[in-house]
Amino acid sequence: MKAERVGAIFWLGVGLISIYGSAQLGIGTMRGPGSGFLSLLAGCFISLMALIVLLQSLLRRQGNEAQLSSIWEGVKWRRPLAIGLILVAYILVLEKIGFLITSLVTLFVMFKGVEKISWAKAILISVSISAGSFLLFNNLLKATLPRGIFGF
Repeated sequence: MKAERVGAIFWLGVGLISIYGSAQLGIGTMRGPGSGFLSLLAGCFISLMALIVLLQSLLRRQGNEAQLSSIWEGVKWRRPLAIGLILVAYILVLEKIGFLITSLVTLFVMFKGVEKISWAKAILISVSISAGSFLLFNNLLKATLPRGIFGF
């Protein structure tokens, strides 16, 4: 099967699952959107784009299209796998440790361990982004963020 078709079918499935999940959450109305409204729009957009790609791949003349097995040749898995594992760890400890510290450590590990930037830059960027995000969501938007064991 052609790689483009497999990708389109995968994203069509993701979009349809998002639409189904949105309906379960409650869509609401345009004046009073429910919690599933935004994910419904995202699911519809993903599904539409996937359908367009799928139809284009079906209507295109056969040529030198990439096969599914050929798109994985030479892929370097170290960075995506490291980022995925770091994000899983972030999700697992966010509630216990809190947003500010978890975000700071996660960003630092990504910048220093995955991107290999200098200590000073990694610290400066991690602190800036974590503090800025905390101030934005906590103070300006009044969002409830996980406080964790340290209370902040």
